[in-house]
Amino acid sequence: MAEHAFEDHILGNSGAGHASLLCQPDAKRGCGGCCADFDQPRDGLERVFLSRKEAFDAQVRGEDDLLLFRKKTDLVEKGFRRCRFLAFLDNENETIGCLLHPGRTENKGKDLRDFGFYEDCGFCASNFCASSKNLLKRDVTDKQFFLLIQEDTDWYDYSRLFSFYVDVNGTKGLFDIYAQFTRPIYEAILQRLSWMALQGKGFIQHYDALIRAIIRSVRPSSGSTTEQTGVPFQEIGEILADRKQAKAASAEIEKFVEAAKRGDVGRMANDA
Repeated sequence: MAEHAFEDHILGNSGAGHASLLCQPDAKRGCGGCCADFDQPRDGLERVFLSRKEAFDAQVRGEDDLLLFRKKTDLVEKGFRRCRFLAFLDNENETIGCLLHPGRTENKGKDLRDFGFYEDCGFCASNFCASSKNLLKRDVTDKQFFLLIQEDTDWYDYSRLFSFYVDVNGTKGLFDIYAQFTRPIYEAILQRLSWMALQGKGFIQHYDALIRAIIRSVRPSSGSTTEQTGVPFQEIGEILADRKQAKAASAEIEKFVEAAKRGDVGRMANDA
């Protein structure tokens, strides 16, 4: 039910047409893209968020302890950018969020965010997620694309979709980067398949594999670099902008589509 509510909010099917659920879409995720640098490795952020949670639980008994907690954390995390109050919120360490937010049960509706990074200016309380605004301005194709690529992400990958620090040529956040550099691939897939047919099949892993397969087929010499650096958005953008290379890429897209139509998820990922 919550999943449909999230989808309806993004697409506007509920009549509300807003994306206020982006920060905390479900019980197992949360977005910290505006509060931390998600261009850092997962394991480093995981240690930081766990350490903050444990320290906060041990040291903070009331509002008077918040400034001291922040000063101590500043010393421990010297050089670590952004807010000290982004941390794991649950005992399973699956959901990240703001320790000072009024929606956190322990805060009993009190907004303590002026103790955070921006200090006493009401910024956090008045600021509305720029990624939400951006998403709502996009067409249905991009909104549906977002719903596919955010499926099955955890706190780290989900936050990277909107992080200011994940950057390719001035395009911020993985979602915007995917949309800018790879939309022609997605549109080619949609000519043969509906977006609903792609839901629930681990789309993003297969999509990334398709992008790498296109690059290997068109530019074989860059294959090893591609595997080492992840999804090479700059390179795929150059290929799709070249008419001859884009035509060669269509064969790989066709393989992907045929595998998806057969329901052969493994081949979508491995043979695309």
